[in-house]
Amino acid sequence: MPLLLSPYHSSFSVVSNSTPRLLSWILWTSWLHIAWLHFRSSQKQARLLEREREREMKGTYGMLIVIFMFQIHQAAVCGTQLHNVSKFVQKVPVASAGRKYDFIYLVQQWQISLCNIKSCLKPARPAFSIHGLWPSTYSTKTPSNCTATVSKFAPQKISDLKDRLDMEWPSLLQESNYELWKEEWESHGSCSQAMLPQHAFFETALRLKEKYKLQEMLAEKDIYPFGNLYRLDGIIDAIATATGHKPQIQCSLYKQVPLLSNVFLCFDYNATNIIDCPVKKRCRYDEIMIPYYMFGSRRN
Repeated sequence: MPLLLSPYHSSFSVVSNSTPRLLSWILWTSWLHIAWLHFRSSQKQARLLEREREREMKGTYGMLIVIFMFQIHQAAVCGTQLHNVSKFVQKVPVASAGRKYDFIYLVQQWQISLCNIKSCLKPARPAFSIHGLWPSTYSTKTPSNCTATVSKFAPQKISDLKDRLDMEWPSLLQESNYELWKEEWESHGSCSQAMLPQHAFFETALRLKEKYKLQEMLAEKDIYPFGNLYRLDGIIDAIATATGHKPQIQCSLYKQVPLLSNVFLCFDYNATNIIDCPVKKRCRYDEIMIPYYMFGSRRN
């Protein structure tokens, strides 16, 4: 008996036979689309990474340039410092190896301030007088009594300087000026006697005081001992302008009024050239007075 097929049988067979191909084509195109999207995403990420690397490299190059320029600057500074040190060493005589000091202070005191604060045995003048010539170091406190073999103070060695010393280096707290000179020589002159023997020590102090007239320097900036308060930095600037180098200023308090007591000028080891004093704060007040007269009652 012949097989009878419905009108839809043939069509159903065709559809049934083509379904796997259609599904395969759909899957294949979907995979290609996904692969394409993945490829595009990978390219985009690669471009982002490349840009990030470029930014990092630019930053690294910039930092390297900064470091390189800094190293060049440091090398230049160090070279200058070494050159300056070399020049300094060349200038120092061989005999200086045994020195116990680096530079010398010329200390001048304002007499009226001293005698307002302490009980003076002699009348004070409104003037600066020598307090001392002190060999000093940059690393430690001012040396004193440097050697047991210091030559004893001999007044006859400075007899030709006596009149000038009486005027410019008087002892206001002792009866005899010789007592002060002996003390200064044995305490401070002992540290520089190889460079400045006794006569040269006292003559140098007189010469430097005569050359660097503090009252004239201050007057150039309208600073006078009239009992007014002056700014400390103004006094420092007045002296620095005149000498070309920074001094140190010391003050003392009298009845809540800060008085200028000592001015320190600094010189090289043989007291030939004036130099900047080390940074050292000897006065903690912003304004100080240079008194012209005694205030009356004094304290010890």
